[in-house]
Amino acid sequence: MKDYDSFILRGIFTSYTIKDLQSSGTLLSPSLTNLEKKEADMYSALSEKTRSGSIEMSKYYRYLFSLENSIRDLINDVLTEAFGTNWFDLKKTTDMNRKYDSRRQAEDKNRWHVGRNPHPIYYMDFGDLALLITNHWDLFKDFFPDQHWINSRMTECERSRNVIAHTNILDAQEGDRLVMYLKDIINQIG
Repeated sequence: MKDYDSFILRGIFTSYTIKDLQSSGTLLSPSLTNLEKKEADMYSALSEKTRSGSIEMSKYYRYLFSLENSIRDLINDVLTEAFGTNWFDLKKTTDMNRKYDSRRQAEDKNRWHVGRNPHPIYYMDFGDLALLITNHWDLFKDFFPDQHWINSRMTECERSRNVIAHTNILDAQEGDRLVMYLKDIINQIG
């Protein structure tokens, strides 16, 4: 009876270990989709550190994408309503105009590569988004408690954004902060 119990217990532990390894991406599930097979082949030559880092960072990229594009959409919607569809031409700073022109020219030279969304707001740096909100505070004051609230969150998010955008590993504590600010901002602009 003792051998039987030991056998059952080892089986249960093995089952949990397999599930943990699969959820961490270390062990692929036996029934792979075509995409999973393609990814397994592509990633197999990479180090474990790189493979596991890419899995971990993919969730932070989704948070960042959601945060940054929600802010871009809000700014575009508010400024379009206030100034019309050509609001960027009317409200851009000299620095924003320079960035837009140089980035558009670079894309025009490299037509082989698909460009960004054509609206100028997608050519602006993350910090420029906070500047657009601050420069037009009368239009955004109903969305945020005060300028300091949104500026401080965007400044802190920009640090995490740069870590993610430059394919570094974001510390879990910074990832938690990014999620918290994403929730804060979504709750505010709802």
